[in-house]
Amino acid sequence: MHLVDVLGPHIVDLRAALRAERLARQQIEWNRNLNDAGLLASLVEEHLRAAEPLPKIETWQVAKRLRRGWDRNDPLLDFNFQHLLRPVGHRDVGKRLLARARPMLEEAVAEVGTEYVWCRNGVEIPRADTGEMVSWSLPLSHLSSDSLVRVAGHACVVATSALTGMRSSELMELVVGCLRTDRDNDTGLARHRLVGKVIKGRRWGGEPDEWVVIEEVVRVIALAEKLTDAEPGQLLYGQFHGFESNGAMTWLRKWVASPAGQRLGLEPIPEVAVHPRRLRRTLSVEMAARPGGLFATKVHFKHLSVATSEGYAGRPGGAQAVFHHEWKRAEAKEKLTRTVESFRQYQQGQLPAGPGADALLATFRSVENELEEHDPGPAKVVTDRQIELLLKRKASALHLSAANYCWFEDPAKALCLKLAGTRTASAPLTGLCDSSRCPQATHHLIHRPVWQTAATNGAELLANPRVPAGEKSRLRAELDRSKRILEEIDKASGKAE
Repeated sequence: MHLVDVLGPHIVDLRAALRAERLARQQIEWNRNLNDAGLLASLVEEHLRAAEPLPKIETWQVAKRLRRGWDRNDPLLDFNFQHLLRPVGHRDVGKRLLARARPMLEEAVAEVGTEYVWCRNGVEIPRADTGEMVSWSLPLSHLSSDSLVRVAGHACVVATSALTGMRSSELMELVVGCLRTDRDNDTGLARHRLVGKVIKGRRWGGEPDEWVVIEEVVRVIALAEKLTDAEPGQLLYGQFHGFESNGAMTWLRKWVASPAGQRLGLEPIPEVAVHPRRLRRTLSVEMAARPGGLFATKVHFKHLSVATSEGYAGRPGGAQAVFHHEWKRAEAKEKLTRTVESFRQYQQGQLPAGPGADALLATFRSVENELEEHDPGPAKVVTDRQIELLLKRKASALHLSAANYCWFEDPAKALCLKLAGTRTASAPLTGLCDSSRCPQATHHLIHRPVWQTAATNGAELLANPRVPAGEKSRLRAELDRSKRILEEIDKASGKAE
């Protein structure tokens, strides 16, 4: 996103300049060489007056001149005559003129030197790590400039994949103009959609589908459309064979690890395989492991302006709905893992705390008794799979929260539903949760840092003389609650001093 948001506008300008230069070069006849010494002198004089370095040729062109017999120590070895003469419509300098003008050219090179043409005097931007202002790019050759434009395009592909969970086949079907934005005039909120096709498991040619996306994806798509010559309706990213093996990730990883990427404070990308399938899976697992599930993910991805039903459940059988089911499977697995982990801690003497601790301990004791009475067979060893099967029903009722576990087995007992005045909800209302009083909430060691942070912040606010007396009464009650829960967690887990 640093490449997209910060460098993107400058890369778009660079691409436009490269294209204009390419068109100007194509309009010049190949055999049109300059033989006017006065015109050459005036062009060089312009650089001297502005103290601007003369244009420099590519590295491969230097090697070509050396093969033709140029002296390695020649001051004009890397002088780009073609770019100097392009504004006046000439292709190169004639041999006779070069021989006569060599002393003047050597003096000019000695005075201002030579430098690549592109990205000179770059605009300053903040580094990705420290925020220090640096030039967005050092002077680049034509080849390096083309590569930077290509890297920006690859960054768009990877970002779209990572932030949407789209398959590679779905990415390839996106066209220029695929973005749709619907705005609500009353609230000022916007819903962004990508219109494309689903290929996998569908009839030949695919079927139209839509993806509800976040604002970051909107910026990515906007940049990608400026980095392509495709017309509206034509493929935006086109065909690609994965991200690795000289694909998008290979180019992106190399550029980030290069001096250019390090100068901008970008963290090197680890040398592990990355492709849309893994990005899709990672996003599902992260959503499943977050307390609050989908809601927390929407907060993290600035996705609150989009209704859940419009994105993940709005199109039954659609691509985003399929991704929703993948996330639900990962969430069920995560819940079972957390439940088994709590049971293992119980076996080690680390008991849960909170109003729902007794009910959870009763479940664990019944599982333990059943395991003791069960004959596991010749191996005589209780496996994790056996424990998972016994705890699967309990795990299905678990809802992960940042400060507690909610075992939502009986809606009639849920404090949050009582506070909301409803008892028909199929899931707890996290925003009304008070785990210190709810009979279905438990606290574990994993939640201790959250309560410790709350207690520390509360103590600091109470010590602040600017806090009103009425607010201090409320803060004191919350501080007492946090301390009480910390003591309960430490006592139950055997960690109390």
